[in-house]
Amino acid sequence: MGIKKYFATKDNTLTNAYESNLITRGTGSNMGAADILEAFVIHGQTTASVSATPSLSNFENAEQSRILIEFPIDVVSSDMTAGTIPNSTGSVKFYLNLYNAPHGNTLPYDFGLDVCMASQSWTEGRGLDMDGYTDLGTSNWEYASAALTWSVDGASVHVGTNTSGAVSFSSGVENISLDVSEQVYKWLDTTDNDGFLIKFPDNAVSGSDSLYTKMFFARTSEFYFYRPTLEARWDSARKDNRGNFFISSSMASSDNNLNTLYMYNIIRGQLANIPSLTNDKLMVEIFSGSTSPTGTALLVTDSDGSSITSVTGGLLVENGVEMTGIYTASLASTSSLDIIYDVWHTGSGGSRIEFYTGSYVPEALATSNLMYDTQYITTLTNLASTYSKGQKPRIRVFTRSKDWEPNIYTVATSDIVPHVIENAYYRIFRTIDNLEVIPYGTGSVVNNFTRLSYDVSGNYFELDTDCLQSGYSYGIQLAYYLQGDYREQPEVFKFRIEEDEV
Repeated sequence: MGIKKYFATKDNTLTNAYESNLITRGTGSNMGAADILEAFVIHGQTTASVSATPSLSNFENAEQSRILIEFPIDVVSSDMTAGTIPNSTGSVKFYLNLYNAPHGNTLPYDFGLDVCMASQSWTEGRGLDMDGYTDLGTSNWEYASAALTWSVDGASVHVGTNTSGAVSFSSGVENISLDVSEQVYKWLDTTDNDGFLIKFPDNAVSGSDSLYTKMFFARTSEFYFYRPTLEARWDSARKDNRGNFFISSSMASSDNNLNTLYMYNIIRGQLANIPSLTNDKLMVEIFSGSTSPTGTALLVTDSDGSSITSVTGGLLVENGVEMTGIYTASLASTSSLDIIYDVWHTGSGGSRIEFYTGSYVPEALATSNLMYDTQYITTLTNLASTYSKGQKPRIRVFTRSKDWEPNIYTVATSDIVPHVIENAYYRIFRTIDNLEVIPYGTGSVVNNFTRLSYDVSGNYFELDTDCLQSGYSYGIQLAYYLQGDYREQPEVFKFRIEEDEV
């Protein structure tokens, strides 16, 4: 599952807005425990003149509200070290998600907000009053904490390359979903994590238009899926071509001609590394044969384009960490025999040790003089009706052609072979209100973060229930990328997350 959500650890709204007397500004107010975050710019509530053109006077007289929010970057760092998420910044993207909170007051439209890296540590506080600004405390407009003022009123920020981003709003009711990978990378590197400051741009504050009020749900909101998150997204798909090994063709690129085979070393029910291998490497040869490998090893092409008879394989590296007991080797082959045997071994002659012999049925890449429209029937073979929050079951997907018409002989004498969909994606939604919890993570821009893995038994994915709220039922749908289009499958598969035990 190539998505992991990190919930905010603290947030707050800072303001220099006037109190109800329109004389005193509420710069000492704290709203750290409120379930709403808000940003606004207001001009002209007092007798102070407002210039029609942007000016320093407008900026100084304006009433503002800004948002501070922080996420557990230390936990992100630990997860990268452990291999829970990729430890290479080039393989994972981070998105800041804040969700619009509807309200009955004036709502700005056609505006933007800046998302900046805060540069001082701050205290969340326990204030609640977002109207009269009567709850005093820190952090607030003037103070980051009880003993520390902001370097600049309203919170200080880092400046320079990749220290800020921007998000635009058309109607005003949009959510924030912003790629903040570069900012997170800086925190993971050497910059102290002081969170984000979200505010109206300075040119909007120095202008003459009032922009009020944009509200988001805060981390204390009762609405679980509307709480702010920092979301890690990466492509977690494992592609084991034992079930869809294609013969090399001049019609395909060298990358598309390459196939990867997996070997799973399971000892007493557990994956384990093969002892005494040099650098965890072993060799793979392929052979012809009717019931077992015969003759000499066939010529293949390795990932470097060299023609050889023995390919080097090794431990699968996933998220920057070697996966215990899972070995892979990549090769291209022109052999079009009915069945091919892959032999995993070390040494040669009298010192040769064979560890595993597998097999696969090579397929020819399909070309046609017409566009065909294949439809599929899909089922999730091992989906349970209920799960406890925190479980991570591996869900198996069985797909076959809709127009498959077996006879009684076929059913009685043959195993039904699943069809492997190379680009299949899933989404999860809450059934009571159709709220989308995890969208289809399609496309390289978001790292294909819900792409399904596959092996000889078909497609599969890991269902990480840790991000789902207990006490609700959820639905899973699948979409297949076929002939240049994403095609959502009609089947809906439902399960429930059990209530947390007290």
